[in-house]
Amino acid sequence: MSYDQICQKIGSAIFKIGSNVTAMQKLVVQLGTPGETPNVKKQLDTKRSEVQRSIESTNDMFRQATDMCKEGSQQEQKSRKIQVERLKQQFSEAIQKFKKYQLLEADKERAAVSRMRSRTTSLRNEISKQPNVDTAYADNDSLMDDDTRGFSRESNLERQQNLAQLQEFSDDLETTTAMINEREESIRKLETDMVTVNEIFREIGTMVYEQGDMIDNIEHNVEVARDRVDDGVVQLEKASEYQNKYRKKVFVFLGILILFGIVLGIIIWLSTKKKN
Repeated sequence: MSYDQICQKIGSAIFKIGSNVTAMQKLVVQLGTPGETPNVKKQLDTKRSEVQRSIESTNDMFRQATDMCKEGSQQEQKSRKIQVERLKQQFSEAIQKFKKYQLLEADKERAAVSRMRSRTTSLRNEISKQPNVDTAYADNDSLMDDDTRGFSRESNLERQQNLAQLQEFSDDLETTTAMINEREESIRKLETDMVTVNEIFREIGTMVYEQGDMIDNIEHNVEVARDRVDDGVVQLEKASEYQNKYRKKVFVFLGILILFGIVLGIIIWLSTKKKN
């Protein structure tokens, strides 16, 4: 895959991450509210997993793009490094936003687990308050004579209600405990993903810093070279100016010599003519 193709894929991945994080935002806020449903949880898990995979694969592509920044001419290397740095900045911003909703989801999950634990405590207290219905009614029934057995039959309804309530408490306790286990597993998965994302975020941050230093060095070298060229031009202009001045002085000097020669010649000619 060429450098341009990698950069194009990175740009598409960053856009997709941003879109999925926006969708996550709408789902996370529903956690712990009447709007939370199994479908909401399922959609949130799907979006989060997609973002996690995209971040990891995009980080791998950045490594390839960074290596390719060392290829080609100095100008091409500079251009690539600037492009990769810009993409890394966008990637870092997308990761930062994803981390925000990861933390929010984890906090809401922990709050939900806390509420469920309180409910299981209440359910266990209610269950412990319930009498051993079968034993209690069996003992009372054995002590009753024929005249009072009619009343015992009337109390069977209460017995059935107590049994139904006890079963309801037990079923609720079992369901709530299962939900606690499920959410705790989700929290552990979230925490593992958060560690991975934090490591990638730090790596990208380091790469951006180093990339910025390299670009600064390149730009510094270009500026130094430009300054040297400018200095060279100035020196050439000065040399040309000095040369022109020197040439003028030579011409003036030659002119003076010629004029002096002419004057001297005239004087000699006049002297010779007088003697004759």
